[in-house]
Amino acid sequence: MLLSPEGVAFVTGAGGAVGRATVLQFARDGVVKMAGLDIAEPGLQETARLLKEVSPAARFLPLVADLTDGDQVRKAFQTVVDQFGRVDYAVNNAGIGAPHALTADAADADFDRVLGVNVRGVWNCERLELEQMAKQTPLPPVGGGVPGRVPSRGAIVNVDSVLGLLAMPKIALYTMSKHCVLGLTKTDALDYARLGVRVNAVCPGFIDTPLLTEEARNVLAPSIAKTAMGRLANAQEIADAIIYLCSERSSYMTGVSLAINVLRFFTLHMNRDGGRHFDDLRPASWIPFSSRRV
Repeated sequence: MLLSPEGVAFVTGAGGAVGRATVLQFARDGVVKMAGLDIAEPGLQETARLLKEVSPAARFLPLVADLTDGDQVRKAFQTVVDQFGRVDYAVNNAGIGAPHALTADAADADFDRVLGVNVRGVWNCERLELEQMAKQTPLPPVGGGVPGRVPSRGAIVNVDSVLGLLAMPKIALYTMSKHCVLGLTKTDALDYARLGVRVNAVCPGFIDTPLLTEEARNVLAPSIAKTAMGRLANAQEIADAIIYLCSERSSYMTGVSLAINVLRFFTLHMNRDGGRHFDDLRPASWIPFSSRRV
């Protein structure tokens, strides 16, 4: 068992591919009390249905809210605390893609939406998670404890992007939003480490989900072919990394930006051709680098 059955997990974007895979993996690794937040109720219902198949004893609290609305987020989060008494594992996974456009051509409305969901949405959740975790007692060590592993009051994982670590042409709004999230992750990791709360991020590359359009798949094919594995990551592989960062096995890790999807090869390829094949995308196209939804 990797996680405590006494722990409570909170996952945003829980109706999407990565969020759903994360909820299900929490259950496989021992968590029986979970809350999932999404802007779309049907996705949450499907996650709840699959969770019952994986863990019939699991309790799942579905929450519908818009992450850009602080009042809605606070109300939803308080519902989790009222229902379960604490939050031990928080995964801020919800996010959206952005228009493929030069900065000078980007619309104000696109800026507000992308930064609203990807930055303010994470901030709205993270400040509540930190406040709750800092005042709760640590869980007992999993399985009686392993010498050297130090329990924490809570662990937060922000699902960021490889574009929080580098850049690609004509996707400034998304890249800026993901750099912002890593700044928040690192600062909160410093500020809350001695209070017993760890804050980390995972930075996936392209993920094989239904939201990656056929057009985007075709345009990205040269980059994907140059990765070491020659394929996209899948949602389960991202979920596994998230669970690791939530667990006691990463008890001395905080402020980490964990790159997933062979970043080095992706970077080399992008630098070599300057990303020119991305010019094939129509200017109005939205590239869903994230499979996450609010």
